[in-house]
Amino acid sequence: MKPDSNLISYKAFRWKTIASIILFVLFLPAFSSSIQDERFSSFIETYPNGRIDWEKGFIYGVGRGYLHLNNDSETSALRAAQVIASGNILKIAAGIRIDDRRTLETLGKDRVIIELKALVRYKVHKKEFIKDVKQPYYEVTLLAPLTGVEGLTSMLITRLKTVPLDWMNLPKSSLGADMEDEDKPWLVLDARDLPKEGRVKPAVFPKILSETGEIVYESGTTDESALIQRGMARYVVSDEPKEGLMSKRESVEHILERAGFMITTGEAVAGEPEKRAKRKNYIVKDVTQSQGLMNTNLLISASDVHEIKSEDASSRILKQCRVIVIVSSPIGGIEGNIPRFLAKNTR
Repeated sequence: MKPDSNLISYKAFRWKTIASIILFVLFLPAFSSSIQDERFSSFIETYPNGRIDWEKGFIYGVGRGYLHLNNDSETSALRAAQVIASGNILKIAAGIRIDDRRTLETLGKDRVIIELKALVRYKVHKKEFIKDVKQPYYEVTLLAPLTGVEGLTSMLITRLKTVPLDWMNLPKSSLGADMEDEDKPWLVLDARDLPKEGRVKPAVFPKILSETGEIVYESGTTDESALIQRGMARYVVSDEPKEGLMSKRESVEHILERAGFMITTGEAVAGEPEKRAKRKNYIVKDVTQSQGLMNTNLLISASDVHEIKSEDASSRILKQCRVIVIVSSPIGGIEGNIPRFLAKNTR
């Protein structure tokens, strides 16, 4: 047989083998072809006129403007809906937990609305005219980011730098965090097994503590750029058991690679290293208890603290804010409360 025929036969055999492995893997219940992040869903705090998405980092405020209350003018009704939505987004923001003791409401005291207007930057997320009802109206949803340079966290850090603080350590300034580190390990703290009265609640500046009381993670231990871009933690819900999160479930490509096969797009240049897809690597640890007046701080075991510190020294897992917290949540999210002095104005 000619060499070319041997090569063709080998390639045909190779691809038949690859196809068989792919089919085998796809029908195995133990493996998943979806990305790991799909095992997490956003933790949502719902309010009468809005919500907070603590994974994606957004506050939503909803407002309605009725035609019959605005001289049957669609323009006036739309404007009224936007005004009401902006008021609602500020009311929700006022109740956001800063740490285990404070909310934005308590930071601003009587000047909270003035402070919030400077801290919260929002834009129109959605607007809709509902006409097939007895009293037609415009519904407007505004969105305000918690993270990013225009986010509440960034604005809050900038504001706190101008006032004396005895209760908070500000993040460390840097020339810019390396945000191209998605493929490095992420710390996943599983807080689902805590009793109902001790469930973890999200905060802008949570803390991770050891059983001895040592503070392992707080705003002052983070890189400012990473904190602004990511937030200190992403809060999610998940039905995935801890064992599933800890196991190294491989993608089809990675399984094939381990089996001695490599699927590439085109022929590789001799001597050129093959590019490998980035995948998240999770380090999963249990939260043994929530602490603080508002249950925002996370307590973990001493042995886990030692391992996390070692990882941080290696990959900056904490300094770069690569932290995910899995919390318990009732169906539909957890109900939030608008501050009492603002609730009477809710519309």
